[in-house]
Amino acid sequence: MKYFSIIILVIASLVNAKGQAPGIVIQSGLTAAYSKDFNITKGNEMHYGWMVGADARLLEGDMYFIIGGQYHKTGLMSTASPDFFKNNDWALFHGRCGVGFNIFRISENIIFRSKILGSINFLLDAPKDALNIPEYKEINDSSLGAVTGLGVTIGSFDIDLDFQYGIINAYKEKPKSTFDIWTLMAGFHF
Repeated sequence: MKYFSIIILVIASLVNAKGQAPGIVIQSGLTAAYSKDFNITKGNEMHYGWMVGADARLLEGDMYFIIGGQYHKTGLMSTASPDFFKNNDWALFHGRCGVGFNIFRISENIIFRSKILGSINFLLDAPKDALNIPEYKEINDSSLGAVTGLGVTIGSFDIDLDFQYGIINAYKEKPKSTFDIWTLMAGFHF
């Protein structure tokens, strides 16, 4: 009888733990990035591209952990027109982790959310001579950013607007070469 009680207690704990974990969010979207260095991003221009990714939300509740990754394909040269799927010669992987939290609930199925994340952005691919400007030929292997954003969950669908503030420079020995990135994405969680 003692072992039966322990087994029931363990099963009840596992069922409760499963109910707290909301799972994986698969997402895709459009990006627009800019640098404070006018040699990288010309005036009134941005670096347009697209992204796909997945985030795991752990510990369901009004505050939860987020661990995920995103693949970004963006233009290294800035443009005035938003061509999200042209000239995407710069590929990055963003490893992200931090916390998400619910701001308020309209109902059980409609929730407004926010997040605070750190992001390590790893260079996957770029043109050989980068911008082909003498002092801008070496891109760092990685950079760092801080992410925040607002989102809404409607049932199993998410819509998010994220902003990543660049902390570590993208180009070697160029102090203003950080990238700030806006991302508008839609996702589905399982």
